[in-house]
Amino acid sequence: MGSKYCRTASLCSSQIQLTLLGSHKNLPAPLFLISQQKALHSVQSRLYHVRRERSTFTKEVSRSPTSSGTLEKFKYGETPAPSMPNKENIFGDHKLAYKTKTTWELSRALGIFLMCRFPSFADNALRMMELSYRVLGKTLSDFLIGRTVYRQFVAGESAEEMADSIAKLQRGGVGPILCCPTECYTEKTGMPEEEFYDLNLSKVLASIDMATLVKNPYPMVQYKYTAFISGDLLTAISPLCRETIHNPEVINAIVAAMDGQAVDFAKLPGWESFPLEKTGALSSGLRRIGKINNELRKHDIIALTDAEYTSMNPGLRLLGLCSMKQCNTGHRARLFYTYQAYLKQTAKELAADVEFAKTSGFSFGAKLVRGAYMVQERERAKAGNYPDPVNENFEATCQSYASCLDILLTETALTSKVRFITASHNEDSVLYALQRMDELGIPRDGGDVFFGQLYGMADHLSFSLGSMGYYTYKSMPYGSLADTLPYLSRRAQENKAILVNARRERNLILKTLRDRALLRG
Repeated sequence: MGSKYCRTASLCSSQIQLTLLGSHKNLPAPLFLISQQKALHSVQSRLYHVRRERSTFTKEVSRSPTSSGTLEKFKYGETPAPSMPNKENIFGDHKLAYKTKTTWELSRALGIFLMCRFPSFADNALRMMELSYRVLGKTLSDFLIGRTVYRQFVAGESAEEMADSIAKLQRGGVGPILCCPTECYTEKTGMPEEEFYDLNLSKVLASIDMATLVKNPYPMVQYKYTAFISGDLLTAISPLCRETIHNPEVINAIVAAMDGQAVDFAKLPGWESFPLEKTGALSSGLRRIGKINNELRKHDIIALTDAEYTSMNPGLRLLGLCSMKQCNTGHRARLFYTYQAYLKQTAKELAADVEFAKTSGFSFGAKLVRGAYMVQERERAKAGNYPDPVNENFEATCQSYASCLDILLTETALTSKVRFITASHNEDSVLYALQRMDELGIPRDGGDVFFGQLYGMADHLSFSLGSMGYYTYKSMPYGSLADTLPYLSRRAQENKAILVNARRERNLILKTLRDRALLRG
């Protein structure tokens, strides 16, 4: 189960040309321009068939027959059932986790993770990098940052670097989620707002083209809607979206706008207070999202779209459901919207959205995360004098995550019209998902349940899961150092808790380096 097939990484023999509006005088140079046979041959030589071999770990997670009748919940936090896989046996094999890593790569990772023990490092990452450029100059700073933080968390810029990074992942049974770094519009962006969103659209469309070339059975890309539409606008309409989230008339109108049709938003039920002067901006943003959805459907690519702050999440959630209706035609979902388990209402909203998708006749896709904005959400709630939307403590968030897993896995066991990715660095949550899959008889290689971690982190999770035949992915940002610096800084902030508490990963890397120093494998 999960070991009798190959995952292939190859490029078609036709000429590849991925450009990002590079001819425009106000826009950056093209991210990729692959038109020469030499470059094509370089990529082809690095992306090759990778056979997924059954690991001895497979024995740790034995499949049990699907139970008949009522599906019983396994209560999160209780003493594991006898068949519960052992965490140390599953995720403690450092040789497996780091077999594709060089000693230099491990040393670099260890140094970065040791620095990240200090919260001030993540808080001031961008300032320190900017200071480096002012003091040391561009050449030396590019060299230092490019050889350390950039190479740890970014797949590369050139086709050759990308191919290398993807091949290393696939040798360990792990696939890439292509993530073109796109940020929200600010006045510092240096171009008109609509032009900025069009540039981001071109970047994401190019990433979809790239995903078609990496012949993974289920290629994936990742982006956020605020790359194409104003976050302030989404915040402004979120109260309207919250009250009409499952209104068929509103859903159909938004989908029509995504298809390029003119829509009078103020005439929609519950949208009477929509500001008419924002009609053009909303229509343009929806058309951009619709173009992406059409490409996903055309090429059968899975896309993970982000949730953000609770102030704009109702708007993002509505866009997610409308995109599912437009994109998730047929038997399986392609568009996955993000659900943040650290919020108190997430399990309730997830269950409601799954039911709405079922009754509306489209497939449902989800990316399940804990969440990255806990500190900011609590500060905003205190400043705005409204109830804290975040769970009281870590244990409550773990329970919320497990409840969301139960909802999704139970539906997946009943119908393959529900698909999702368990995007977690938490070993207990991942083990719980494995246990529930086993209990419900969900095959690990069925293409309905995926696992994901960030590139450059939690390799002991990713490569262990990949070796067992589970579809496992790394969120893989790519692009130039200049383009990815804001992204790296934001992700350092969002994942500060993971970085600070990466003790398990540091210990496994140390064990690997010690073994190599003693020539023990």
